[in-house]
Order: sequence, then structure tokens, then C-alpha cells
Amino acid sequence: MLAAALYFVRFADEWTTYLPAGALEPIRTSLHASYVEASAPLVALSAGGLIGAGFEVAADYVSRRWLSSLGALAYGLAMIAFGLSHSIWLMVAAAFVWGAASDAFTHGCEVALVDLAGEDLPRALSRMNAWAAVGDLLGPLTLAAISATAFGWRGAFVGLGVMMLSYAALLASQRFPPPHPAGRLPKPLAGVIGILKDPAFIAMASAMALFSLMDEPLAAFLIAFQERVLGRGPAWANGLILAWTAGQLVAFAAFERIVGARPGRGALLAALAGLGVTLPVAIFAPPLAIGLPAMVLFGAASAVFYVTLQARLLALRPGQAGSVGAAGSAIGMLGMLFPSLVGAVADRFGLGVGVGLYALVPLAILPLIALTRR
Repeated sequence: MLAAALYFVRFADEWTTYLPAGALEPIRTSLHASYVEASAPLVALSAGGLIGAGFEVAADYVSRRWLSSLGALAYGLAMIAFGLSHSIWLMVAAAFVWGAASDAFTHGCEVALVDLAGEDLPRALSRMNAWAAVGDLLGPLTLAAISATAFGWRGAFVGLGVMMLSYAALLASQRFPPPHPAGRLPKPLAGVIGILKDPAFIAMASAMALFSLMDEPLAAFLIAFQERVLGRGPAWANGLILAWTAGQLVAFAAFERIVGARPGRGALLAALAGLGVTLPVAIFAPPLAIGLPAMVLFGAASAVFYVTLQARLLALRPGQAGSVGAAGSAIGMLGMLFPSLVGAVADRFGLGVGVGLYALVPLAILPLIALTRR
């Protein structure tokens, strides 16, 4: 039961965190907000990591059981508050708590999984992320289904928030592996500082931070671009997101067949090339016969890139997976205002130019991966 609870943590997280991005347009319309204002909860969701980084470090030193279960509890309550809010600023506050709680919930489970998996970490991560891709798939479907009912988009937040409270109870009932003995680890702050001095870590964490920009906010602006500029209906626009998720799911499930049990830098560079080619095609190609396959390939490349880089990062410092995650989150904070930048560009120059900024991200990652030592 513990292994299942750990594998499903990203499934639950990806299923729910899609909602603020997927509901960007109805939230903006309902609250009569600009794109900059409507993107503020997306920024706050990422900014919660300022608090969440402390929870990541704590996963190396405290009970993972209570860290993850209390995180899931706060996560569910924040979702419910978000769905019931009628002010953009109340949504921002709820999203900030949501983002912080997400780190406690997911990283408490993830660090426990690292200890359980040992040398089979890439395989374990590919399985966990395969379920995460299923969660990605359910996000748009859930939002579309509930939005068509009397509950509206708010019902999706409240309903899944209640389900997250149930997950908190499940985690609280499990027996997690304990942290490594205190004598084997440096003090928390010293451990993080030591990690931040490692050039290999800086290169890989910076690459992960840039890669993380191509997530829910990209989906939000891509859907808006498809609907408002290309004139496609919500079903077709969300179809691109489903194609993205389908590509991820296939690549996660077949990860070892694609790159082997011990993927290296070559797999990262090949996947990055796939991202750079397929993303602009998926965004701007008018015929869906071209855009949909391109988005499937983009999803597959992103899955290979993410699992390979994630496994290298988490295995970098044995016993300090949480501290490595926290240090990586600190670097990732540099990109938390990117959705606001895209929103500002979209307001000023149009959605096409705004969403086009995402097509430049793989180019920014390339030198970081090229310089990463084996």
C-alpha cells in the first residue's frame, strides 16, 4: 500500500494543479480581469515554493509520513478556498498556500520513494511520472466535464480538494521509511549551501528550472491562443493538451525501452532537440493534422528529458534528495514571474508573441546540458 501511495503522489498533484491554468480564461472572464491579473494565481502557485523549499529540506530530517499527510491536508483546504473565492487576490493567497503545501506533500513522498528504490530510481521515477501523465490527462477532462454542469469550473476545485483530503488520511495511515541517521548528514543549512556550490548541480538545476516553465502556464496560454487567435473551440484547443499528455504517458511507460536503464547526457540532448523542433510547430501550425502529432512528440521528448534529469539530480547526494530538491527549487524561483512576462507581452503585442516566448526555452537549456559533465 505504501508503494502505491508514493507512486500516485504525482498523479494527484498533476491532476489538480492543471486546474488554475486550464481555467485561466473562465476565471478572467468571471472576475473581469486582465491577462496579467488572471496569471497572478499561477505566479503565486509557484511562489509558494519559497516556503515549500523548507519542507523539501525537512524531508531529509523529519517524519516523511507527517510531512506528506499534513501537506496534503493543507493542499486540499487551499483548493477548496480557491474554488470558492470571488476575488483574484483571495485566489492568489489560496494559490500561495497551495504551492507551499504541494512541496510538503509531494517531496515527503518523493524522498521516501528515493530511499525505497535505490539503484532502480530511474525505473521508479518513470512509473511515478507515468501516473503523473494520467493525472495530466484527467485534468483537462475533469475541467471540461464539470464546467459543462451546473457546478461550473469552481466545482472542479472544490471536488478535487475534498479528494485530496482523503489522500491526506491515506498517507497518515502508512509507515514510511525513516530519514537517514542524523550523524550521516550535514546540518540542513550547511547541506543546502554545499549543494549550491556544486557546479554540476547548478547546471542541472538551472536546466530543470527552465524546463519547468513549459508546464501548466504554457497550457493556459496555448489554449487561449488556439481559441482567441486561431478560432478553435475549447474541445480542439484542449485536444492539443491531451495530445501532449498522451505523448508523455507513452514515453514514461516505455522509458527503459527508449533510453535504457541508465540514461545519460546523450538522452538529454536528443530529447532537448525534440523539444526545440516540435514545440513551435505544435503552437503555430494551423492544420491540426500537423499540430496534434507535433504535440504528441513534444510530450514524449519532455518525458524522456524530465525523468533522465530528475534521476541524475536526486541521486547526486545520497541521503540528501530533499535538500537537493530544495536547492533546485531556489534556483527555479528565478522563473516564477515568467507567466506574468508572457501575460504582459500578450496584452501588449498579442497572444501569438506571448506564447511564442515558450518556444525559446529549449534553446536556453541547451548550453546548460552541453556543459554538464557525465
